[in-house]
Amino acid sequence: MGLLRYIIQGFGWELGAQAAREGIDAVERRAGDGTVKPLSKREQRRAERAQRKQATRERKAREAAIARNEARIEAELRALKKKQSNRT
Repeated sequence: MGLLRYIIQGFGWELGAQAAREGIDAVERRAGDGTVKPLSKREQRRAERAQRKQATRERKAREAAIARNEARIEAELRALKKKQSNRT
């Protein structure tokens, strides 16, 4: 279980780093002349909606990765059990 935990943590760190890079890039694009103008309410709603969608995609990707790893582990366990039962 420890290895699976580290894989999932690494995946989470990578997603977080990507989100941070995207945020920094967005701020840099908006601050072309060195000043950052405030977002309009419409832009704020759009940004919040995009963040929610991104969080949902990341959560689903994490859950899918966990499910794939668990399925792989279960398949290996079944194969080992079958191999063990054939020996006896």
